[in-house]
Amino acid sequence: MKNSIFALILLFFANTLLAQKSEYLKEEVVNCHYRTNSIDVNKDNTKLLIGGENKMVMVYDLVKKKNVFEMEAHYQPVVEVQFSNKHDGFYTVGDKSFKLWINGEEKAEKLFTGSHTSITDWAMTPAEDYFVGGSHEKKFRYWNASTLTTPQSITTSQTKSVISVAISDNHKLIACGSLDKTIELYKTDSLTQTRRIIAHAGPISCLEFVNHDKNLISASHDGYAKLWNVNTGKNIKVYSGHTKPVSAIDISPNGKYLLTASYDNSINLYMISTGDLIYHYVHHETPVLDVKWNNKGDEFYSCDKEGQIARWSVPKSLFVDFYFGADMNNDIHNNELFQPKSKGESRDAYKERQVKAEAYEQKLFDTYYQKYLELLKTQTIAE
Repeated sequence: MKNSIFALILLFFANTLLAQKSEYLKEEVVNCHYRTNSIDVNKDNTKLLIGGENKMVMVYDLVKKKNVFEMEAHYQPVVEVQFSNKHDGFYTVGDKSFKLWINGEEKAEKLFTGSHTSITDWAMTPAEDYFVGGSHEKKFRYWNASTLTTPQSITTSQTKSVISVAISDNHKLIACGSLDKTIELYKTDSLTQTRRIIAHAGPISCLEFVNHDKNLISASHDGYAKLWNVNTGKNIKVYSGHTKPVSAIDISPNGKYLLTASYDNSINLYMISTGDLIYHYVHHETPVLDVKWNNKGDEFYSCDKEGQIARWSVPKSLFVDFYFGADMNNDIHNNELFQPKSKGESRDAYKERQVKAEAYEQKLFDTYYQKYLELLKTQTIAE
């Protein structure tokens, strides 16, 4: 028993990935008991926005731990939800339209229509002045938020439905992903195609611009995510680790990390620049349909097909363990402070050594965390 503290410390640094699977699960937030298609977190990290197969939108208070708003938002399932940073409200996407809601109001503030088929995916600029939506017609539509007029409708050269879209933060490019496994890029000023990429071995489920819009990340039913140069169409990185389709992706607030959610019931965390799979999160028992970072970048939320929503942590130790865990384990193993109690060692001396060991462990962690921060500075996304 006396030697257990040292055994536990050594075991902590030697733990395998499998043994740590539930370590970073903070809580099961809520179970909606229906297919939850989309979630979002507000900028204060106090509210969770939930859109589901039951056509409802729900606002869940993360502080009070209760639902504070719920109503039917569309006449078909809600496929996308997002908090507004411009208005005191949020957006919902479903059927052939998307809507802007003001908090507390039971009628939409704005209704954007013009799609002749259901909107398959949706994206907007940070300024919330332009929107783009995919469709089953091999088209995408492009809305100007300053008007509620019919959007511009652009027919792609893709042979099947456009099921994923993205618009660059600088409002210069639109990306469209299709069931036909291709990605097409369009200029927003002329709405003309600039590039076509045969991207994956399966349909393109997700798209997101990164690195000041110089790169694009795609994800697919083939289980992979990929990083692309938008100017050349060159594939730069492949993010592997899932065994079934990738259903959702999200980029960390600092632009360094990628989360991928999958039908294999798991979530992966990657460093974008290197392609390193930092951690494999497992808790859900059904396909994970969406994943969202909080605005601090130290936690994220996930939702699954049965309506279970979970909160996860992304602590400093996760990155230190990945990059320097073996070195730390070596340092601890070789340090006499962490040796078992000797026969001639008094109880007081042993306790004093325990205190020193804990202090040394913290100092060691701080040292390696600084090394990690220095490493992070050198990691830039190749164009």
